[in-house]
Amino acid sequence: MKPYYAITLTALLVTASVSPVVASAATPTKVETKKPLSEKALAKKKLAIAKLATSLIGTPYKEGGTTTKGFDASGFTQYVYQKSGLMLERTVAKQALMPLKTVKLKKAMPGDLLFVQAKKAKTPNFVGIYTGKNTFVAVTTKKVEAQDLTWSYYTKQDILIKSYQ
Repeated sequence: MKPYYAITLTALLVTASVSPVVASAATPTKVETKKPLSEKALAKKKLAIAKLATSLIGTPYKEGGTTTKGFDASGFTQYVYQKSGLMLERTVAKQALMPLKTVKLKKAMPGDLLFVQAKKAKTPNFVGIYTGKNTFVAVTTKKVEAQDLTWSYYTKQDILIKSYQ
């Protein structure tokens, strides 16, 4: 990895009274850039995401929840991805807008994000983690559960798959 140097800047404190402002000397800080994962490493990470998601089945639903004490839909996906070293936005809408690659369901890999959107809706209203073979893990109004895309409810919805590449 190539090291880059960034100069940290000190903030100036301005008070209501007239006083001299003192600036301290800047010190270089070493910053490393991360290389993108190889296809093999990414596939391994996605499998770990799917496995972690599955291990959380039974965790209770909690409005606004982001921990194993209770999750909401986007809190669950954010938690699982974060534990795997990948960052997601906090809400379903913001996760759907992230610049991730959109893939067709037949090309989805375990660990990809699966968004459910009502027909004619402008944004998805639900998110989970695809686990393969038309199944995904997501938070329902009761708990984290395995879901099947062949269930009649999902066949009537738009399904969007987003994938880290």
